[in-house]
Amino acid sequence: MRKIIFCLLFLVVACSKNEQLTETFIKNAQNESIYIKLDGWQNLANHKLAFLQHGLASNMSHSVIQTTKKALLNNGYFVVTFDSRYSLGKSDGEVQYVNLSTFTQDLTDVINWAKSQPFYHEPFTIGGHSLGGASVILYAANHQQQINKLIPITPVISGELWEASCMKNMPDFCKQWKKSGFYEYKTTDKTATIPYQLVEESKAYDAMKLVSDITAHTLLVSAKNDIVIDPHDVQNFAQKLQTHAQFTLIPQSDHNFESKQNQTDLYKVVSDFTR
Repeated sequence: MRKIIFCLLFLVVACSKNEQLTETFIKNAQNESIYIKLDGWQNLANHKLAFLQHGLASNMSHSVIQTTKKALLNNGYFVVTFDSRYSLGKSDGEVQYVNLSTFTQDLTDVINWAKSQPFYHEPFTIGGHSLGGASVILYAANHQQQINKLIPITPVISGELWEASCMKNMPDFCKQWKKSGFYEYKTTDKTATIPYQLVEESKAYDAMKLVSDITAHTLLVSAKNDIVIDPHDVQNFAQKLQTHAQFTLIPQSDHNFESKQNQTDLYKVVSDFTR
């Protein structure tokens, strides 16, 4: 009899483990697919949840997202990552149709889906890189009660400042991009058309106007050699926040934290902030 009970208990545990999703696709209101990855079921009892969003023409496998996720998992978090639409991941849409609004809508859709899942808990942490950083800033400003920690990493602070940084640091490239209306972005296995309209549409966004709306403890991370997003703009935003805010400048790093040392530095900063 004891053997039978033990076997039944083993089957129940095995089945429950099989029901723990590690990845899934959801559909948005436009019937477009968004790919989601779930990590940290072993941390579920800690009631620590985080959502991470990658940047432009990227996906969840980007080193910034993976490094941040690793730090959170090691601090006992359950972590949700996803491929935004109109990016280079598994979700629907071509990059040429991307804008900040599609990023913010995807983040909202993923969080709303998560509300019906067993891992959901409030308040939670949100983090994002570059355009994803702007997205999480907007979400935090509009959902104060849901967020306790905010981690924008080399985030777009405003469309105007993004353009100014581009014109200052990459004048020939940026002028040609604006004149032609697009540029071809190439990775090792993919090519994407990046529209300048994205920058123009982003001019309706200005994080500086949201400083009084953000109440979550905030870690802003910038890269000393970033020519995409001026580190001074990120620092100015951090200084204007009216909540607990920490600004960290990673030395010898560019926008994407490509070296192992950059990633080690980023890991430590995120780990210390989320303990």
